[in-house]
Amino acid sequence: MITPEQLLQPKSQESGSTLDRPLDHLTACHRRIEERLATLERVAGHLDRSTGEAIEAMAACFRFFDSNGVLHTADEEESVFPRLQPRLSHEERAFIASLEDQHREADRLYAELKAVAGELQSGSAASRELQERYGAAAGRLAELYRSHMAAEDQTLIALGQRVLSAPELAEISREMKSRRRLSA
Repeated sequence: MITPEQLLQPKSQESGSTLDRPLDHLTACHRRIEERLATLERVAGHLDRSTGEAIEAMAACFRFFDSNGVLHTADEEESVFPRLQPRLSHEERAFIASLEDQHREADRLYAELKAVAGELQSGSAASRELQERYGAAAGRLAELYRSHMAAEDQTLIALGQRVLSAPELAEISREMKSRRRLSA
């Protein structure tokens, strides 16, 4: 029988980045998101024989997305994007707008996944149809997120490195810490 720890086992070690380096923190958070997405996808293959453990692993991932994931999106939309927008070209501003649209689509797909997971958690039998719905929802969310994070890692971070000054990065760092109720 698979344990929740095995389902949650990360594939890589964290990069050690800190909130003092906000752009590095964003990419490190992307790696943590990727780990949770992989777990959510793996869970689908264990729903029929290790339902309790799979649901436990799923719930741990949802706790991450409901806390760290929300903070990550706020970091981008409230601290990074507004500082970049005024100094970007039309095409670059359109890129930022597309990232915000993808955040809304990810929220929609995440709500869909949680709804299916709620059916599983409510004690509904893990029917083949419900397992397939869960797997499809997890796959759609993972596909969107992976594409989104790749674009951010490649383009958003480069824009931030080019446009944001050291004082602006320090302010972003303070805002990120404040969101997490950490001392700046």
